[in-house]
Amino acid sequence: MNKTFIALAVAALASTSVSAAEIFNDGTSSMAIGGRAEARASIKDGDMNDASRVRINVLGTTQISEEAYGVGFFEREFTTSSKSSDVFNNDGVKIGTVSGEKNETRYVYAGIGTEYGLVTYGLNDGSLGMITDFTDIMSYHGAAASAKIDVADRTSNNIAYKGEFGGLTVKANYVGKNDDVEKGYSLGAVYAMENGLAMGLGYADQDTTNTLTESQIEAAVSYTMGDIYVAALYKDGEEKTSGAKTDLTGYELAAAYTMGQTKFTTTYGNAEGKLSGQKLKDENVESLAIDATHYFNSNFRTYVSYNFNLLNENEVKTKIDAEDELVFGLRYDF
Repeated sequence: MNKTFIALAVAALASTSVSAAEIFNDGTSSMAIGGRAEARASIKDGDMNDASRVRINVLGTTQISEEAYGVGFFEREFTTSSKSSDVFNNDGVKIGTVSGEKNETRYVYAGIGTEYGLVTYGLNDGSLGMITDFTDIMSYHGAAASAKIDVADRTSNNIAYKGEFGGLTVKANYVGKNDDVEKGYSLGAVYAMENGLAMGLGYADQDTTNTLTESQIEAAVSYTMGDIYVAALYKDGEEKTSGAKTDLTGYELAAAYTMGQTKFTTTYGNAEGKLSGQKLKDENVESLAIDATHYFNSNFRTYVSYNFNLLNENEVKTKIDAEDELVFGLRYDF
């Protein structure tokens, strides 16, 4: 297979593991298998829970003409946790229980690419993930305030485009009706300069039901200087239903320092939702997280992560939502 098309395909498929093993290549078509096995122990409110998971993915690429290639990608996650979660109404009263899922199909899509970009259809990412990646840098915690609406996140019935042109990366996607939305779209662009400065901007809009519409804009900036990385993100969004509007805002700050084979990261996130000027308890977020990750090699790492929850019990729906969390992890990439 043409090396140029291999490079284009791998660059366009950011979800694949960097250590994926090629198991087939006949010069025109190839197949690689990758994933991770991650053991994670979460300690919260005095209880230790197993949050371990395994991801397995398969990537197929084929050159279909002198100027185009085809791709197919699948990824599924399996977890050890089947713990059910309680559901509460707006007054904090328990109204039911949702059974925990032991596994999840994360990606199923195929597409055609050229030097001008890749177009795919299926269960794939939206366009704002590359914006939230500016501050979503930790091994476990972080990304507390940058939550994306469904069409901007990983979702199904999704037509997506991604193109890379020098330091500029652009993404766009349209989502038809699925289990989460009626329809919607998202757009994003990131420009990385050679001096270490990078900037990103994205917008998303969706109809969740016939009466509920949601939109958001996210902007981020980062700077890398040697072993030091700093970034900031701002989010502004709104929900409209039956004439009522909820404003959703948030921001995150992130920093990382790499010392030899160990990386130290920290993030601060703050988000809130307001309906008619009143704060909503289920939208409140304020936390400071720190972690340390040691990379033994490109395949194996270990980490410890701690999240300081800066909210009190009066600002959240349930007591557990105001608790700190400590996580230990071991991760093997294949």
